[in-house]
Amino acid sequence: MNIQSIRNTDPQKLGVLDTRPHYITRRYAEFSSAIVSINQTFTSERTHTLLGQLQVEVENFVLKMAAEFPSRRDQLIFLINNYDMMLNVLMERAADDSKEVEGFQQLLQVRSQEFIEEILSSPFGGMIAFVKASEALIEKGQLDRGKNDEAHITQLIRGFSSTWKQSVEALSQDVMRYGTGIIQGALTQLIQYYHGFHKVLSQPTFCSLAVRSELINLHHLMVEVKKHKPNF
Repeated sequence: MNIQSIRNTDPQKLGVLDTRPHYITRRYAEFSSAIVSINQTFTSERTHTLLGQLQVEVENFVLKMAAEFPSRRDQLIFLINNYDMMLNVLMERAADDSKEVEGFQQLLQVRSQEFIEEILSSPFGGMIAFVKASEALIEKGQLDRGKNDEAHITQLIRGFSSTWKQSVEALSQDVMRYGTGIIQGALTQLIQYYHGFHKVLSQPTFCSLAVRSELINLHHLMVEVKKHKPNF
């Protein structure tokens, strides 16, 4: 009955949505964790199968609700908040290696990483795109295609140098909105991208560029970023 009920529910008839965990997903998490807990002691294959079907329907339903938000950022915040809540409720009762826990851990990880890319794209999107494109060319042995990019590289290096402190500060102030895990992940990912930027510019194609001397020292960046990492 619960499977059918979730399948038939139209998100547009649930009233105004916000990005907080939804009451339906909380009900599912509490109901499912109770059944999982019982099923671990009194195993029933049929119950296990039905729980799997219910989880699939809830995952689909959460995606349908997220689609009601116009911006991708709000969609991702909604998904992360709901996956995180369901995971926390399930982990109170279910075994860590249960199908339900593992399923929502994977979903939470994927959406969190996508959201990290989303919040880094506005302040650092140009550098990130350059690193990804250059790394793909390095793999193919075709980095020389970018040897005429000096003006663009100069713009990226100077742009980063002049704005990274304000951007990192702004990210760290978003802890209360997005949570410490997301912000820590974003700051770690930023360091990895800047490390990739250094590595690309140390390739023979670019290593003679005078503007490389204006790169921020990677260790200095790590020390500065660490000051902003949330520790609560």
